[in-house]
Amino acid sequence: MRLKIGFGIFVLLLINSVCAFAQTLPCGGDDPDAACPLDTWVTVLAIALAGLAVFRLYRQKTQSIRTV
Repeated sequence: MRLKIGFGIFVLLLINSVCAFAQTLPCGGDDPDAACPLDTWVTVLAIALAGLAVFRLYRQKTQSIRTV
């Protein structure tokens, strides 16, 4: 069950990042104050770190349940 929830969250994050990178004008364009999306590697790193944090917290929780 948790794997399905985790996969659903991953898909939502993936869709969100694809929408952020699907801009029509190049970064900056005519307006130099326009907001630019994050670099691809920053997004990948953030997703990887979030996955690692969820994995470590889940593992810590299962280990604490076993010791009780």
